Amino acid sequence: MTANWIITAGAFIFFALGALHFRMSVADLKDPKRFIPAKRGLLEELQNTRMNFREDLKDFWRTSLGFHFSHSIGVMFYALVVAYCALARPDILVDFMARIAIVVFGASYVLMARAFWFIIPFIGALIGVSLIAVGMAMLY
Repeated sequence: MTANWIITAGAFIFFALGALHFRMSVADLKDPKRFIPAKRGLLEELQNTRMNFREDLKDFWRTSLGFHFSHSIGVMFYALVVAYCALARPDILVDFMARIAIVVFGASYVLMARAFWFIIPFIGALIGVSLIAVGMAMLY
């Protein structure tokens, strides 16, 4: 049972990061200052243009906020699924491929954080997936 709690601790880190990201995205809907460009004046340009993908797209700023929302919800969903498997349905983790998929998916956040984001999500994802992997290794 200790392994399941270690896995859950790793999932909690992912959930906390996703929830913080979600909260910041909500705040930027009313008062943009968290995910805005550092270059002054660029926010206004983003709000007055759209991606050249489709005519019916919202402005670039709202589109990017939508990506932030979907990203944070995806991270929280991952965390909830991992915690659910560890605490409510540990029988799922008997399957070697399920354990591998959970660890690989978490590791993909580490790689994305390293390549595209900044140090806090990188360290958080690294610690989270490490706990998940250690707990998975302890199971069987």
